[in-house]
Amino acid sequence: MMLKFHGKKNLEYFRNNFIKKFLGIAVLGLLLSGNAYAGVNEPGVTSIAGCDIDLKSINKKFIKKHLKKLSKKNINSVLYASCDYDIYSWSAHKGKDLEKLHKKTYKECTKYAKKHTGKECYLYAVNEEIVWKYDEAKASILAKTKIAERKVEQEKQAQIDKKPGRFFEDQPDVNDDYQVHFFYVLAKDSKDKEIDVNGWLEKRLTTVNNKFEKWSKKNKKSNGVGQKFKFDYRKDGKIDITFVRMDLTEAELPKYPERRIYGLLSPYNYFNNPKKTYALFTGFKAKAGDSHGGSGSPPITTIFTPAGLSYGVTEKDQVTLHELFHTQGASYSCGKRTDQGGHVKQPDVLAVNTLYPIIDSKNDTYYLHGIKDCPDLSKSVYLTPTAEDSWDPYSVYCLKKTGNFTKYINSSLHPTDCQVIKPTQ
Repeated sequence: MMLKFHGKKNLEYFRNNFIKKFLGIAVLGLLLSGNAYAGVNEPGVTSIAGCDIDLKSINKKFIKKHLKKLSKKNINSVLYASCDYDIYSWSAHKGKDLEKLHKKTYKECTKYAKKHTGKECYLYAVNEEIVWKYDEAKASILAKTKIAERKVEQEKQAQIDKKPGRFFEDQPDVNDDYQVHFFYVLAKDSKDKEIDVNGWLEKRLTTVNNKFEKWSKKNKKSNGVGQKFKFDYRKDGKIDITFVRMDLTEAELPKYPERRIYGLLSPYNYFNNPKKTYALFTGFKAKAGDSHGGSGSPPITTIFTPAGLSYGVTEKDQVTLHELFHTQGASYSCGKRTDQGGHVKQPDVLAVNTLYPIIDSKNDTYYLHGIKDCPDLSKSVYLTPTAEDSWDPYSVYCLKKTGNFTKYINSSLHPTDCQVIKPTQ
């Protein structure tokens, strides 16, 4: 292969680098074998096809930018990277002291990787030499090692997560009626605030249901009778809350993680009862921030507990009721004031932005509306008192047993949420 050099600086760089390239890698090998580099990973060996082209470009640009300094003797550059399919994080630095250089670059790469990829950083390049080489045998060994380490970590964390009064599966039901079951969900690295066992979540849920009864009782067509959701209770009279810690870090979750969460939990038989609506309360915010308090559609909702708490629990209670209404399909497309999909033009608890303690004030959209052949929240099987002509949101929206509601099904609701239900045979 013939190399073409353009200018004195390039010639000087490649001449010096001819020696530095091999010296840098040789010294790195010695450092990695000792305690000095106990916290620094070795060159990568896994497949990074989705990241490789961009990382090569980044390394070339870094060398070009610092060509003058890298042309000097004993000045090296290193680039560490983390790759998750086609998402990557990286850090590159130059310097004389190889040990400090590698530690600094690895540490910075790891910091970025925690936010973006959730994967470990490995050495990608020393000077212009790409040292991350795919090795199927080594990659297989590394994968098996990681699986074994993860299993040990999971078992250790499982012991830590065991708390008095905490349950890791749905407890025996006190009746066979339709009911809402609750979860407290954490990511792999989420701090456990124990809201499922310290009474905080139960208190909030009880308060939300009491507010629903109070607000619905005030509705002008209620005849002074309020309604509540049928919650899933244990035999000891407490609300049944299942604890789940996922095997993904918060960084590994997407900006709007609901569907990813459902996909992770569904195969483990957490959602196996078609007569239940599932409400997940997380111990972490979505990357979308405080403005994304949750989302819901039949038969499930996720509420990001820390989001919006700065506004106070009153606002949070309204968000919870808002999302529970969504699990019942509300608001309905046949309603007169349905706005932006499943919402209602203000003021209403189903409004888009600012929520109000009002339930369908004009009785023309989703509650006690009297519209023929249109779903009515007040007649859902999940509410008590239960109407004689009640209807099941899961059967209508997911099983498509729509009856007279056929042309009024709200198409804006997320259709894949129906797939989370895996009935026990």
